[in-house]
Amino acid sequence: MPFVPASAMNFDRTATKKGQPLYEDLKQKVRAAAYAHADETHWREDGINQFVWYAGNDQLAFHLIDRHRSSQVAQSILGDQFDGVLHADGYAAYNAVNAKDRQTCLVHLIRKAKEIRQEILMRKPRYRDKRSIRFCNAIETLFKKACELGQKFNSSYFCQNKSDALQRRLYSALNTICTGTLADGKAETLRKRLLDPKKEYDRLFSFLKYPDVQPTNNQAEQSLRNMVIFRKICFGTRSIGGSYSHSVLPSLLLTAKRQGKHPLAFFQTLFTSDTTTAQAALYNDSS
Repeated sequence: MPFVPASAMNFDRTATKKGQPLYEDLKQKVRAAAYAHADETHWREDGINQFVWYAGNDQLAFHLIDRHRSSQVAQSILGDQFDGVLHADGYAAYNAVNAKDRQTCLVHLIRKAKEIRQEILMRKPRYRDKRSIRFCNAIETLFKKACELGQKFNSSYFCQNKSDALQRRLYSALNTICTGTLADGKAETLRKRLLDPKKEYDRLFSFLKYPDVQPTNNQAEQSLRNMVIFRKICFGTRSIGGSYSHSVLPSLLLTAKRQGKHPLAFFQTLFTSDTTTAQAALYNDSS
């Protein structure tokens, strides 16, 4: 289908304008979700550092490119009283969302334990703290087992009594592993972080209380993957309008796919019908 660059730009801007009401409604749906994954990564707008944020779940996807990586942006997406389970890493900006419950990403903690162990092992033998190495090994093993539980623990196997028992076992193992001060500074920082209720402790095994919540935040990372690839190829966007378009259009496209809708069919409806019809075309009957 031959066309000139101006036609592509016009398509982009027209789709953004027509999709804006659906984009705002999508944000409200994410805010009302029972659970949501959230993450953010670097972006560039005309050479200036920006951030692309994501919030969503298996049914919804919301992206926002913003100049800041602050609690205000997190609140602008999820509100200041998120009445669901928020799945994110330990970044403090998400505390401002005041989620009903939190699940931290155990994969991030596994990676952190590996990094600390590797740093210790790079030292000369006499400077290696063996207790810190054992601590990192034990944390990695514990959280890997928890991730394996998360793969099996879904709605068909959910049992509150079993969930409570598994949480007690995991917390008991964690408390044993974290007993005693560690000589290595980074290992000790991680140990304190894991025991701090305001940072990680109360968020480690929340997935056992909710059958739809996973112990990792891979969903958010995968949802940002196409944006990251776009950034690597095109080096980001060049204007405020371009950044807004690349917030709106990927959100609608990915949501359409998650709703079982063909994106091209949805965008055809967006261009040729009114907002109400386009919204109905975006979601399946059960949404």
